[in-house]
Amino acid sequence: MSIKLGGLIAGIKRAVVDAHRSVAEQHMEELAQYFVPAAGQAPGVQFPDGAWEARSVVMQVPREVSRNGKVGVEPHNVQVPLITLLPLRSHVIDRVELLTTLDFSLAPLLPPDVARGEADLPPEIIVNLGHKGPHSAEVKIIVHAADLPPGYARLVGAYEKVLNAQLPT
Repeated sequence: MSIKLGGLIAGIKRAVVDAHRSVAEQHMEELAQYFVPAAGQAPGVQFPDGAWEARSVVMQVPREVSRNGKVGVEPHNVQVPLITLLPLRSHVIDRVELLTTLDFSLAPLLPPDVARGEADLPPEIIVNLGHKGPHSAEVKIIVHAADLPPGYARLVGAYEKVLNAQLPT
């Protein structure tokens, strides 16, 4: 099976882009489970469109109180956003590697009446997949992923600050 080298690389790039898109959708699905639509939102609103409120639970934490000179401990209710309690998984494609042996050859030149100004362009490189020949080479293509968006960690950090502000000192 033969393919142009540019087509092979474009196909690999497309596969990586599609994989990154899938990872982004997984991040959104993961985040969506920690939020509910805010009051007044249209039914059927999809995350992240519209206004959302963090899902939270009420937890009781001990708090020292002083009454009439006596120090005691009483329970204090705290709204704890669920996003601060559970570890967020990070779905990241760190690296994509393709290692294969390919047989390279130059595409045949087009006749002058068909080429129409393409004479200045170098000929296409044809890659024969699964075939070893005199022009075979081992090729390793590596694609690195971008870092997670910084907003992801800042979102959790903001809710942690909200939680800490509620805790007794």
